[in-house]
Amino acid sequence: MKKIRQICLLTIWLVLGIATASRAQQREFRVTGRITDQATREALPNAPVALLGKDSVTAAHAVTDSLGRFTLTATQRGSLRLVIAYMGYTQYTRELQVSDTATSISAGNIAMAPKGINLARIDVEGFRQPITLKEDTIEYNASSFKTKENAVVEELLKKLPGITVERDGTIKAGGETVSKVLVDGKPFFGNDPKMATRNLPADILEKVQLIDQKSEQAQFTGIPDGQTQKVLNFTVKENKRRGFFGRATAGYGTDNRFSGNANINAFRKDKQYSFIGSANNTNGTSNPEGGLGNMGGSTGISRNWFGGVQYNNSTSQKLKVNGSYHVNDGRTETESNGSRQNIFRKDSSSYVQDANNGLNTATTHNMNMRLEGDIDSFYSFIVTPNVVYSNNDSYSQRFSTTLDNDRDTVNTNRSSTIASSKTPNISTNALLRRKFRKKGRTLSANLTYNYNNSDVTSFNEAYTRFSLNGQSRLDTIDQKVQSENSSRQYNIRLAYTEPVFRNRFLEVNYTYNNGLSSSDRYTWDRSKPGGEYDLLNDSLTNHFNNITEYHQAGLNLRTEKLKYNYTVGFNVQRNMLESRNLTKGETIAQATTNFSPTAQFAYNFSQNKRFKMTYRGNTSQPSLDQLQPVPDLSNPLLIRQGNPDLKPSFQNMLNISYNTFNKENYRSWFLGMTGMVNLNKIVNGTTLRQDGVQVTKPVNMNGSYNLNAFSVIGLPLAKSQKAAFNFTTEAGYRKEPSLVNGAKNFANNLTLGQVVNFNFNMRDKLYLGTEARVTFNDASFSASPQNNAKYFNYDLSLDGAVTLPWDVVVNAQTLYTATTGRGEGFDQQFTRINASIAKTFLPRRQGVLRLHVYDLLNQSVSVNRTVADNYIEDTRNMVLRRYFMLSFTWIFNRFGGQNGAPPPPIIR
Repeated sequence: MKKIRQICLLTIWLVLGIATASRAQQREFRVTGRITDQATREALPNAPVALLGKDSVTAAHAVTDSLGRFTLTATQRGSLRLVIAYMGYTQYTRELQVSDTATSISAGNIAMAPKGINLARIDVEGFRQPITLKEDTIEYNASSFKTKENAVVEELLKKLPGITVERDGTIKAGGETVSKVLVDGKPFFGNDPKMATRNLPADILEKVQLIDQKSEQAQFTGIPDGQTQKVLNFTVKENKRRGFFGRATAGYGTDNRFSGNANINAFRKDKQYSFIGSANNTNGTSNPEGGLGNMGGSTGISRNWFGGVQYNNSTSQKLKVNGSYHVNDGRTETESNGSRQNIFRKDSSSYVQDANNGLNTATTHNMNMRLEGDIDSFYSFIVTPNVVYSNNDSYSQRFSTTLDNDRDTVNTNRSSTIASSKTPNISTNALLRRKFRKKGRTLSANLTYNYNNSDVTSFNEAYTRFSLNGQSRLDTIDQKVQSENSSRQYNIRLAYTEPVFRNRFLEVNYTYNNGLSSSDRYTWDRSKPGGEYDLLNDSLTNHFNNITEYHQAGLNLRTEKLKYNYTVGFNVQRNMLESRNLTKGETIAQATTNFSPTAQFAYNFSQNKRFKMTYRGNTSQPSLDQLQPVPDLSNPLLIRQGNPDLKPSFQNMLNISYNTFNKENYRSWFLGMTGMVNLNKIVNGTTLRQDGVQVTKPVNMNGSYNLNAFSVIGLPLAKSQKAAFNFTTEAGYRKEPSLVNGAKNFANNLTLGQVVNFNFNMRDKLYLGTEARVTFNDASFSASPQNNAKYFNYDLSLDGAVTLPWDVVVNAQTLYTATTGRGEGFDQQFTRINASIAKTFLPRRQGVLRLHVYDLLNQSVSVNRTVADNYIEDTRNMVLRRYFMLSFTWIFNRFGGQNGAPPPPIIR
């Protein structure tokens, strides 16, 4: 703890020192003035004012107050231009010469001349506020958030208030995971956000839009249907939309580490072609430019091959086409050691120590397509088919020891599994839309079809020695299991909207869903040791079908006002579930009815301040594995069995958000809260036998809920965003029920977190980014209060880059991680340092030679804690350790007939 405090104090001292030094080294001066109408002499409020330097780079910008006054604070001196753009007025430009000793300049009263026409919008390019709030969108001006040279989009996202990027590349916003990324509104290689964030260069983006995206049908009708997802849309700069760009990297290092990747993009305004290819055995820790990429931390050691192509065509007004195909071939080796405490009642627990190793190989083909077209002026359609085909082969081995409550050994186990699977998945969504001459009247039909199939063959061996009451026995398992699981589901939703009264729209909708899933499971034993698997085990063989069906009718009323809008409505859903055990000739049928109101309210206090609240209900059906009544003996110490009597669960969800951005000082605040109450949640019912074996069976229980809240404050030290703080506070509480030896148990987990980010960029010569994160967890169990646990996680990261003479760039990334309050051997404290030195050369700076090292101190480890309904588990995993690599990167681009860098910003 002492070392943690010392490092935190040192980081704070460095951050404050750099911020103070940067402001001291660059003496500020001010430009003041007042803007009025030339004819009426009335003040012009909210007028954008910019001070532009060389090549029209923004030195300072502001907006006028209610009296038309403005103050610009800048450090850049010499020849500058004062530019004022205001709707309906002729743009004002004035040359300024600022000496080295000047501290203030008065521009006096500036009278703006009205134009003869009313302009819809006037922009000064390079002068835009960094954040803009819209009803369902937070829009970031990409150029306001500086990144290192040749950075990919992922590095830009880490600078944006309200967006977090985890070490594995997962993007989160407002506590939700971003599920899809669009480029100019079009999909980019399907639904994997990392395809865009880790391959596209940050400097081609004009805007980053964080969208609470409704379903395609709800976007058309204008009335929410409860289906929303977090989506990022990257808007490409206008001068980057015609040309081609990309980069290729090849690197080789110690321990036979290699990394090669290439991405090629050709943009022709309404057409886009992209290719991405990569090969590495470094867990993807080298980014496309051959640099450091993410900080690593993924478990196991992987070799990966990837190739994919993408095509977009929006040239036709009648038909827009988007398609992509990619194939991935991976091989991952894993090792882990774990310590698990199973909690049953106040005087009963079991403890499991285990060691695992495995090898997994997988090949996945993925094809996506989107067709959007207009049949005529009234009819239009969207069709999105998707096909995924996977082959997977795996081998795993496990050694474990189970102790009882008195820490006496009750069993030891050695087991292994060899498995092979083939999994084709096909899905299609088709939306047919009909407009009418009457504005607001619409009719739409949305059809969804999904087909999934999984053929798995596995060979399971297990040797378990039980010690009970002074006696010992050996149980063995040597089986071949073949299973085929398939499911087919189709869903159709009809919606009709009609304008009623003034600024109000009524929607009537109906949904029908039908699903059929089947599971055929065959288990064979050997008739003699070493022989064929020729004895069918009837007790572990089963044929099972499950049919789900529901009808849902809904009514919604939407009201739209100047400052606010709201939607209120209700849904009634009738669920039918029929489970058929074909082996035993048994059928279980059940029916339930759910009634759920829906509501959404949004209020815009001003252009940069908004509030939104949403409530919705949702039904979830049990999965086929949860219904299948045959025991799964692949782990003889944890036997899983389905429950055909399960009922659907129903979730009540509430989301509240408040966002504000101050145009005067560029400070932002994002506040959000989500809550969920789960009725009839499917949870584990666990029984512990005297020999240490656990048997789990899913059951329905009430009493599950969770509550999460977050606050993000963006605090720039200057409007230029060259130095800025982000403060993130997170809090969460989760209560999960379970059955333990027939008794109810409630697991409560409280999580509190605080994150502080600081980013600093000094004239593109020095970049510094640092983050400090503290997380506290408090886990408690009603069945066993003496096993309650409290623990802390500490993370401190520092990312820096400095540009030296002769086009040499030095990069370093440091991550310090510490944990307290875990079990013996699982509290960790390590520092991972990644560093590189790069030399840029060739005409137009197209070549980069880089030497980098991953995990310089060779300290990298991975320890994870899992808190579930009735257990706490700590796991230590094998990770990639230190290696050195020399790489070469070739960067190429040609936009609008020009090579190299784009032309400087222009005023328009």
